[in-house]
Amino acid sequence: MGCKMRIGQLIHRIAKGFILLLVLVPVALSVHAESGNDTLVYKAFRDTVKLQKAQLVILDSGDSLAYFKPKHFQFIRNAPLDIYLLGKTPFSKKNLPKVGAIMAGTGLLMLIDQPITNAAQQFGRYIHLDPDHKKTKSLVRIGGTTVLEVPASVSNAIYFFGEGWPSLLISGGFYSFGIANNDYRAMQTSAELTEMFLTMGITTQFLKRITGRETAWVSMQEGGSGKPGGAWDFFPNPKLYQKQVSRYDAFPSGHLATAMATITILSSNYPDNKYIKPVGYSMMGLLGYVMLNNGVHWASDYPLAIAIGYTCGKIAVSHGRQVITKKLKEHGISSSLTPTYLGQGSLGLSYRWTF
Repeated sequence: MGCKMRIGQLIHRIAKGFILLLVLVPVALSVHAESGNDTLVYKAFRDTVKLQKAQLVILDSGDSLAYFKPKHFQFIRNAPLDIYLLGKTPFSKKNLPKVGAIMAGTGLLMLIDQPITNAAQQFGRYIHLDPDHKKTKSLVRIGGTTVLEVPASVSNAIYFFGEGWPSLLISGGFYSFGIANNDYRAMQTSAELTEMFLTMGITTQFLKRITGRETAWVSMQEGGSGKPGGAWDFFPNPKLYQKQVSRYDAFPSGHLATAMATITILSSNYPDNKYIKPVGYSMMGLLGYVMLNNGVHWASDYPLAIAIGYTCGKIAVSHGRQVITKKLKEHGISSSLTPTYLGQGSLGLSYRWTF
């Protein structure tokens, strides 16, 4: 009994630490990061290039990241392109082996979904981890409608990490810091997180409404299918879906996809920070376990979700920065491309190579 209580208390403390870290992420990353130096960068524009103000961040590796000030509502304008690129990426030749691995992993996990879920829930009972994922307290109400809820249990607090609200809160923190300190990197990180949230919401909802997979807790309760691994009802009736969401929305996991995308964006913009990935992936591991214990997902809901999150994060990051490598300079070689006035009102380009 004492061992069970110690394990439970340890999980409680870890969860509280992660929640506190979530609140401090934007400030901690931005304050301790290398400040960007204002500079002018030649950026591709239609059939030519143009000078644009940017902030250059030099990394420990010697490479540099050039950040441009985000345009107003660029995250909305980029969303359609992100969805297109997300749909196109799996079909590129270099990604076909990865797609095959994701499909194989998903298929193998489907064969043992029920035993994995049973074991996860048995361990949850052993450490007294509440499986109820709906224990929340109302934080913001408009009229009689709850707009924002906060977790009321440890299990729900970890589950909350994969919701959209934490990503938006982190985004707001980066935006506030960026505006206050004229930090383009923080501003772009904020825009990318919001952009990812839009893209992720549309993509995962589309897939959920196609696959119609039953969640574990619905499958195992009275009135559920009782099928090991849950029932699949492809292209469920939209009205039935809205009335009984948990009967159809298991695949893929939007929570894990959102968490993966958030970690990808943060680690890509702050690559010199050594804590983002280990802390983030540890939190993802806890989230994955809690969702098995809560019965909201099966293990086979995870591989595709992680792949979607990683890809969405990388696509969002690609819009907000340019990577400048030091490889050529290390060999004593450098080059530049500059606009040149050719006379008689015409402009051209001058390419300069030094060695």
